[in-house]
Amino acid sequence: MKAEIKIIESWEQITVAQFEELLEIQAAHPKNSAKYIVEYLYGIPNADNLPIPEYSCYVAGLSRFIGEPVLKAKLTPNASYTLNGREYRVDITPSAFTVAQYTDLTNYIKSSAPLTDILSVVVVPEGKLYNDGYDIEEAKADIGTMPVTAGFAVVGFFARWSKSCITTFLRSLTRRITKEGRGKIAPETEAKLKAEVETLLRLMASLPTSLPTAASRSRR
Repeated sequence: MKAEIKIIESWEQITVAQFEELLEIQAAHPKNSAKYIVEYLYGIPNADNLPIPEYSCYVAGLSRFIGEPVLKAKLTPNASYTLNGREYRVDITPSAFTVAQYTDLTNYIKSSAPLTDILSVVVVPEGKLYNDGYDIEEAKADIGTMPVTAGFAVVGFFARWSKSCITTFLRSLTRRITKEGRGKIAPETEAKLKAEVETLLRLMASLPTSLPTAASRSRR
């Protein structure tokens, strides 16, 4: 086996962008994905040409984590991350969201957008407002380099929002509307917003957190 190649044996070694690609590979090759995953992760043109011992080492490494949850514990995300040499903060306080953040986060999840897009709403360049004064595509490229375990620590936090967080969000919104002279929030509007947030919670909880176990059991 090539000595310079380090076997990947943990989700911590997989980036957000790689995880998204693995999902696509799994969907395209549900019955025989191991070979294609090996080719992608290690840049091998055709795994069929590998010596059996070398191929077996690659697959053995994958079997240690493919099919397992990305996060095995409820972790709190870091407040900030350095990605490609740039500083990013994580906006994890629902009551402090801008309207654009809340709207895009909801729409991204409802449309089953890539993990990178979802993360880009809350992982924002330090000193900037969401999608204001910076290149959002550059930010998404940076976010793609995050370890996928860190990415799921972020989205997992939102999946664990409690009813108290919903209440906090609605109270904050009510204060903002009143402060801007628009009057008290209508009961039907409050009910609609609450329903939307609860839908968001369910959608976040349904995000895939691992590749199907079949990926680790596929054979050449």
